[in-house]
Amino acid sequence: MARKKTRPAAPISPQARHEFAIAYLNAMLEDAGPEELAAALGRIAQASGGARLAEKVELSADSLYRTLCRRGNPELRSAAALLKAMGMRLVLEPATGHGTCVGSPAGRDERDSHG
Repeated sequence: MARKKTRPAAPISPQARHEFAIAYLNAMLEDAGPEELAAALGRIAQASGGARLAEKVELSADSLYRTLCRRGNPELRSAAALLKAMGMRLVLEPATGHGTCVGSPAGRDERDSHG
């Protein structure tokens, strides 16, 4: 049987890797639980530089471990620092199909007009 020749995978640009990481983490934010999200963040962090990234984050070794560990309990501050070091930030946006928040201007306008 003849062996198939395989070509090495084409190198992925840093920009493409960064865009993939953002899309991956966004998908995990939508669909995964906290443990899976922490594990995904850890995988992206390892792929983004591992030890070099730890220096950039300016977290203690314990905090970084908790952020990257599947069973860890990362603080929002630690996760935000890690994302910033990877050139990302956490952004919240309204979920589709949900009403307005009671304290939002839209919620006040609606209450004021009815009452």
